Amino acid sequence: MEAAIRHMVVFNLKHGKDDPLAQAFIDEARRVFGSLPIPRNVMQCAQISPMCPFDFGFSFDFMTEEDYERYNNHPDHVKFVEEWWKTQVADFMEIDFKELD
Repeated sequence: MEAAIRHMVVFNLKHGKDDPLAQAFIDEARRVFGSLPIPRNVMQCAQISPMCPFDFGFSFDFMTEEDYERYNNHPDHVKFVEEWWKTQVADFMEIDFKELD
């Protein structure tokens, strides 16, 4: 893995995955995360496996642990979490991977 940290989160929204509000949520995520210079390989994803109970996912790569911390504390990320994530996400699981030595 070329990145130091792969940050992934899978989630369900409070409204259905086909609801227009779901698309608005994903569009806002694309806008916010696409404008941040810190994460690499940013993806907004739809779940395709019937074995996973989550509908959506986000994935980001960070080159250093410092980049990961800068992202977590970036005002645009914090604002997205407060205004969108906390109000529209029903449940989620966050995974932060670091490659084994």
